[in-house]
Amino acid sequence: MVQGDVMHPPLTREMRAMKRSIHIEAPVETVFDSFKNPAKFMDLDPGGTQVDDVKVTKEGVGTYVSWHAKIAGLPVRGFSVITDAVPNKHITERSSNGMVGTWDYDFEPEGSGTKMTLEHHLESFWGIPPLRNLMDLVTARLNDLFMARVKDAIETQGN
Repeated sequence: MVQGDVMHPPLTREMRAMKRSIHIEAPVETVFDSFKNPAKFMDLDPGGTQVDDVKVTKEGVGTYVSWHAKIAGLPVRGFSVITDAVPNKHITERSSNGMVGTWDYDFEPEGSGTKMTLEHHLESFWGIPPLRNLMDLVTARLNDLFMARVKDAIETQGN
């Protein structure tokens, strides 16, 4: 067998990215501060992620959360760490689990609120395109649902 021929594609982990933006009717500082603690919104995760431990740093970088969830019925454990934080502008959160991937959040003023852009980079372990495409579709829908829930939570806390 030749690696990468038509009948036997190479087994690789491919980084895939999904990008979404949403307007949140709250100041940039409020939205940014909400995302400095990755455990804050885990209860809003449509995937049912549960927090095991969390340590929040003042500046954001080094903040981590350990978690567990079930993905496709299988128990999965991992942790996420904020590896980059530019106050009121950007946060990068990396997960120990490739299926969860890396999350980049960008924040910018927009009208009387904040435009928050999420870019989710995940590694696809699925070598067969139909399975990879299905995983991408499910992940996109979960990201959209998560963002809507976060928007609602932040806007409601302000009232």
